[in-house]
Amino acid sequence: MRKMVVVDPEKIEWEAVKELPEGAWIKMLSIDEETGAFSALFKFDKGFHEPRHNHPSDHDIVIRTGKLVDAEGKEVKKGMFFFAPAGEEHGPFDAPDECVFYAYFNGPAF
Repeated sequence: MRKMVVVDPEKIEWEAVKELPEGAWIKMLSIDEETGAFSALFKFDKGFHEPRHNHPSDHDIVIRTGKLVDAEGKEVKKGMFFFAPAGEEHGPFDAPDECVFYAYFNGPAF
């Protein structure tokens, strides 16, 4: 059985996200080793471009700072929520400025 987790993100170092282009960073907050579900903070550097993609699991994000802009100019700004179901293509997204967001994946992300 999993137990409650309390984490101070300020004490976790940013690590490069190997599966994404240069300029994507992660701070892993919690992970379920059995299912692969996890919570994390992601950071995209100013000017980062995330190509169109999908994931094998559902995921939610909440923007903490900055914004993401899709190919149609739709903005996901600070405080906004975004959900994408498993397998659904989404993006591409651009980060015109540094963008930090919280993400929850209900299984592996890649």
